[in-house]
Amino acid sequence: MTVKDGITRRGLLASGGATAFAGMLGAPLIAKAANGPLKIGMVTSLSGPFAGLGEAMRDGITMALEEYGNEIAGRKVELIVEDDQAKPDEGVRKFRKLIGQDNADIVSGVISSAVALAVRDVVTEAQALTFISAGSANALARDAASPLVFRPTKTNWMLGHTAGLWAAEKISKTGCLTIGADYAAGREYIGDFVETFTAQGGEVGQQLWAPLGTTDFGPLLTTIASVQPEFIYSFFAGSDAVRFLKQMKDYRLHEKVKVLGGGALFDQEDVIATVKDAALGGQNTCNQSPTAPASQAFSAAYLARRGVLPGEMGTAGYVTAQVIKAALERVDGDVSAKEKLKENLLAQPVDTVFGPMSFDPRNNQAILDIYVNEITESADGPVNQVIHTYNGVQDPGPAA
Repeated sequence: MTVKDGITRRGLLASGGATAFAGMLGAPLIAKAANGPLKIGMVTSLSGPFAGLGEAMRDGITMALEEYGNEIAGRKVELIVEDDQAKPDEGVRKFRKLIGQDNADIVSGVISSAVALAVRDVVTEAQALTFISAGSANALARDAASPLVFRPTKTNWMLGHTAGLWAAEKISKTGCLTIGADYAAGREYIGDFVETFTAQGGEVGQQLWAPLGTTDFGPLLTTIASVQPEFIYSFFAGSDAVRFLKQMKDYRLHEKVKVLGGGALFDQEDVIATVKDAALGGQNTCNQSPTAPASQAFSAAYLARRGVLPGEMGTAGYVTAQVIKAALERVDGDVSAKEKLKENLLAQPVDTVFGPMSFDPRNNQAILDIYVNEITESADGPVNQVIHTYNGVQDPGPAA
């Protein structure tokens, strides 16, 4: 089922993050022998506000490659990991290095939507086969979609939209307050939620915003306490999510006000493992859950490896490897056969630990099951428990 009926989206302007240097990379990369070593480059955030997420993404892809014996389609794999510091300019520089200096056959990674938008022109001009693991800006499935850029992840709309459906159907159509991080991703999540929620007859009251990196949510929490909303829809990620949930508990609000959010707000590894019972009762929509049927064997292996259940980024790294493996096996390891690889990847779904994954031929965007998770107690501590699944959610695509 495609969950998009009746919803329209305004066009988003793509970021102009790539510079004229990208044009110097315009010639196709020199094809390597189909049975030679395979170089996979990954750019992620190993320092800065998303450092924990980046480490998880790196470990996820490393875990998968180790399971494959560091070999895909008969070719030994060399993984080259670079740190973008969650900065668009640094991301551009690291992708240029992987393509122009390291001669990577495939490039991948990215957490920040801003970085994903910034590197789009670099990889497109270079005709580099690219798998964006987590950067989920809507524009990359729309006006900034690119022929050789695949996204085995969600768009921001896919989570904001399903949260709007869920809230209207299962929580309340009144008494909603939103609070989010005041940057591109937060604005998209909140905007997409509000658009769907109101289209379903919901009413939204106050909308509160906090700068990225906010340390004291006190003034905003005081407002929430005075308004006493029926529920909150929220988007924060990384350390911001940790501080927000901890301070909700400090202000004795987490048991009084229901909180619904994007998956990042209740990320299993990066947030819940830190805030613990401050997350209990929260709900989120996400393309990942450690309790989803497709993820359970992986979740057990990840727990044994890292001592914690996987969140979205560890899973995203693992899924990136799964999709790359499936794509290369369908062309017998010949990464130079890019059009054939693309055709084969679009033609047949890939089984992943996110769930079944097919790609939209309009934009190479993954079509995914989106899970509604509720944070409940378990033997391993608070856990994202799947309570509903929206099957086969598809972004509106280039016409939106």
